[in-house]
Amino acid sequence: MSPQAKTRSGGMSVTIRNELVAAISEFCGTFMFLFMSFCGAQNAIDSSANSPGANSTPNVPTLLYISSCFGMSLAVNVWVFYRLSGGMFNPAVSVALALIGAITPLRCVIVIIVQLVAGIAAAGMADALTPGPLTVANTLGNGVSKAQGVFLEMFLTAQLVIVVYFLAVEKHKATFLAPIGVGMSVFMAHMVGVYLTGCSINPARALGPAVIAGFPGYHWIYWLGPLMGALLAYAVYKVLTMLEYATANPGQDGYDWEMNALQEQWLIHSSPQMHKVGPPTSSDGGAPRPMHGNSYPVHQVVVTQDV
Repeated sequence: MSPQAKTRSGGMSVTIRNELVAAISEFCGTFMFLFMSFCGAQNAIDSSANSPGANSTPNVPTLLYISSCFGMSLAVNVWVFYRLSGGMFNPAVSVALALIGAITPLRCVIVIIVQLVAGIAAAGMADALTPGPLTVANTLGNGVSKAQGVFLEMFLTAQLVIVVYFLAVEKHKATFLAPIGVGMSVFMAHMVGVYLTGCSINPARALGPAVIAGFPGYHWIYWLGPLMGALLAYAVYKVLTMLEYATANPGQDGYDWEMNALQEQWLIHSSPQMHKVGPPTSSDGGAPRPMHGNSYPVHQVVVTQDV
């Protein structure tokens, strides 16, 4: 165990304390995001004759209301908690971040459990505090097949995860605005998916209301689709990063990491005496880089002359 891990604060190791902070933050953020969203959607559905998922003809004011509730609630809560835990609030996003090493496998497991519990708690609280039965469970719309539901959930989730990858994980001048982009992505996903699949794109969002109101026979769609979306987004991200996307359209941020990537490419092709050093590691021995934090170079270049 490293000296940092052995450091104790109040009798608790730094590692345990950090995981506890992440777990508490993910529970609070997921709960508030889904509680606000569920209550808003419940209000919209109760006042509308057309229930999303049950009618193929959208009620535009209801659609906008529900989409805004989910998008704005997520944006606000991600902005609050992204410096503490990454502001994931979604098992599919957690898996996507674990795949690229932005969070450890241990943290991925911990936060997924916490997110699912928070989703159930949020649905239970919304059911207790709003009149009538809970009507925000995910259901397929009329004429939507299970296969269509899976692929709709996959592509809508992939859009969200790609936004997280390139606005939050990859550091640039607009990283601090990533919560807005994430919220807008969820808003657009709901505009597309509410009347088709109920727009889960989040197993925790689907599980909570199902526990309270009952599981449809096709509940598995809301797990398989988002996880497939996370894998699809991961594949896109890996291809673009392997191709060093920063050199394809330089100058967009004017940031050091972009300049370093260009310099690195120039050095590789200009002199055999110049050697490249790989991606930087953190001071704790190469632990996965955080999802959010201060900007730092994606590549470091060290030039040495053979004597």
